[in-house]
Amino acid sequence: MIVGFSSSIHKKYEGSTFQLLAETVSKALDMATIDLKDIDGIFYTVLPGVFDGKASLHFSSFQIPSFLGIKPKVIELVEYGGPSALTMVYRAEKLIEVGEINTALCVVGGKASFLRENKVTVDAVDRFLGNVQLTPYDDLFRVYQDLNPVSDYALVAKRHSKLFGTSDEQRALIAVMQRKNALGNERAMYKTPLTVKDVLESRVVSDPLRLLEIVYPVDGFHVFVVSKHQRKSDLRPLKVEFYGESHWSEMPPELPDIVYTPAVESSNGVNLERIDAFQLYDSFTITVMLQMEDIGLTEKGKGGEFVERTDITYQGEVPINTGGGSLNVGQPAFMSGGVILEEAILQLNDMATNHQVKDANRVLINGIGGWNRGHSVTMVLGEGNV
Repeated sequence: MIVGFSSSIHKKYEGSTFQLLAETVSKALDMATIDLKDIDGIFYTVLPGVFDGKASLHFSSFQIPSFLGIKPKVIELVEYGGPSALTMVYRAEKLIEVGEINTALCVVGGKASFLRENKVTVDAVDRFLGNVQLTPYDDLFRVYQDLNPVSDYALVAKRHSKLFGTSDEQRALIAVMQRKNALGNERAMYKTPLTVKDVLESRVVSDPLRLLEIVYPVDGFHVFVVSKHQRKSDLRPLKVEFYGESHWSEMPPELPDIVYTPAVESSNGVNLERIDAFQLYDSFTITVMLQMEDIGLTEKGKGGEFVERTDITYQGEVPINTGGGSLNVGQPAFMSGGVILEEAILQLNDMATNHQVKDANRVLINGIGGWNRGHSVTMVLGEGNV
């Protein structure tokens, strides 16, 4: 069960990445009332260039335990990008169930400011670090200067509009309602009320996506403590009630259509009628719309109409990204999985002050990520009263 969690998020953190990590780990362990020496499992993810601008060529598994001064029985790198945090918690819970470990740290994050200030993302980090291969087909596929993932999702948004008539206003509504959710969230970076007009008048970054539809990369970590022992933790004994993964390895030109994500498969079998709130990966407004469709909240191509007729704020009939999501909290080290997982835990523990969904007992979290959003993980958290 999850017995502790913490986050530390800064627009720019002046200390080292490991200092930021230590600060976050310490807070999570305090909540869990667990000592560092009790950790026997570490699950982590890392993207190139987010540890003080350095890209680990090999044996990244050595760095975190070495810095924390512990000798875990299990160290596992989960490299799915956005969904990594969800998978870490699931795998930790499974290893605890079979008795392999007792207590695990799940770590996601790093410092994004170094790459941000050098005008590259982790999906285009080869432009800065050099001699880095991001796909098996770089020499054939990545022949132009790209702004990936922004340009990639811009293509998807354009295609979605062409096929289904989705308007810029409909996508902007997602940003507007998520901002309403952020107004009461003390963790949110952006808290100025937003209108559709504001979104549409913000500058175009990659046509048709505008600045206020795109996540802002920040420095930060999320740490989750999963343990066999609840000890003095006040958190509800949450369990993973549903879990699904799907991985699509095709490059964009090989896909049947780029408006689908592997969430179509990872969410297969989930019962949406029993869900009280949804946390959907929101690196862009179009990302949220794709998941609304692919997990089955609405038909494919009807996401625009869905947000026009549905209140998705935390007080609405279908609460989505109830803390404002990454669009307003920021995206630590180019991965938002920790943001949506933390918000789910807050909601389930009645800790989401000023943005709490009433009677939240079961939350669906969907993360997508990796190159060309090739990975998707769907998880439902609750107390196991299925």
